[in-house]
Amino acid sequence: MTESLWRFAVQRWRQRPIERACLRLQDEYGSPVAAVLTALWLAAEGRPPDAALGRRVRAHADQFESTWLQPLRTLRRQAAQEPATGELKRQIQEAELVGERLLLEQLEQLVGKLPAADPTSALTWLLMVVPDAGVCFEQQALLSTLADAVAPPA
Repeated sequence: MTESLWRFAVQRWRQRPIERACLRLQDEYGSPVAAVLTALWLAAEGRPPDAALGRRVRAHADQFESTWLQPLRTLRRQAAQEPATGELKRQIQEAELVGERLLLEQLEQLVGKLPAADPTSALTWLLMVVPDAGVCFEQQALLSTLADAVAPPA
């Protein structure tokens, strides 16, 4: 492995098109951001596409999201609507970030050690962790945006 999943995720999150596409996939289609970023990382690290691994990544991310991150996200959004709860919102946001990092570390462990290889198709990996995109044009467009954003320059 050349780069940890966490470091990769933080660097990609700073790219506005990636952040926007990930948040739309999360908020409109229920796709965990961590699963999407893991798919991009697997492609960048040259991991050959593996449908079974993609399903395990998605299942683990879904479970962690529903148990830990979605409740925190709901509380943070509620706190954001009350002017007097700014500090509470900030602390919930910090807890949410700790949870995101923990999930990404767990996903990195789940996928195991990666052999050094040339980058593979980001779109293929993305379709493995967002399988309903095959029947939804909007999701396909978001996945294409993500794949294009991480594609090496031609």
